[in-house]
Amino acid sequence: MKIDDEMLSAFLDGELTADKTRAIETALTDDPGLQAQFETLMAANNLAKQAFAAMADEPVPLALAAAIQDAPVPIPANAPNAPSSRAGWLLASALVIALGVGASSGYFFGRTTIEEVASARSWLTDIADYHAVYETQVRHLVEVPASEADHIETWLTGTVGTQVRIPDLTEHGLTFEGARLLVAVGKPVAQLIYTDADQRVVALCQIRADGASPDFDERRINSFDMVTWGREDANFVVITDHGTENIRAIAQAAAEQV
Repeated sequence: MKIDDEMLSAFLDGELTADKTRAIETALTDDPGLQAQFETLMAANNLAKQAFAAMADEPVPLALAAAIQDAPVPIPANAPNAPSSRAGWLLASALVIALGVGASSGYFFGRTTIEEVASARSWLTDIADYHAVYETQVRHLVEVPASEADHIETWLTGTVGTQVRIPDLTEHGLTFEGARLLVAVGKPVAQLIYTDADQRVVALCQIRADGASPDFDERRINSFDMVTWGREDANFVVITDHGTENIRAIAQAAAEQV
């Protein structure tokens, strides 16, 4: 089965059959290049969702209303140079929408850069989206198993650019299962994955950041509870299903060890 951008986009939207879905899940596990391609589509999809949400809370600028009124007739989809795939439309739409949100927030068209768009995105939103995917995995829950703990710390420290340590959270009933490398707001993220007695997934994620606040902050994104904090060169978040009673204690225990 050929897996192209259009197939990955359909997979992301949950529009494939069970057999094709399983085939793509296996391919993503075995092919790092395909996984990177999929993460690019995920980032574009997340950016579009966030941009739409931000725009819904803002009044329509008069200049934008005038531009819509004066807009030329759209080119038909079957025109010679029209985009040929839904994935291409997804990426293009995400960038256009993001630039529009930037303009309504004080930026000017033509001056908004990709870095400015990326910095406006929340890394926690990206983490929540990843968690929704990975917490349902069983065989492929982690990328590198807990048996390679020394390698995990060396690998993720070198990739993320800040010291990564695996905290012992057994006193909170958590078993370390292994790790993954994620990408959020265009930066590598270390994800350490634990499970409790009920096989509920608790993840500790770490991203490089300068001058992060050490204060603990609790929040909820989608259906997940989070506790965030920082140190001089990194931000951290513990994320798990809503309703976990000891998530703050877990975060505090992790903070003492990382």
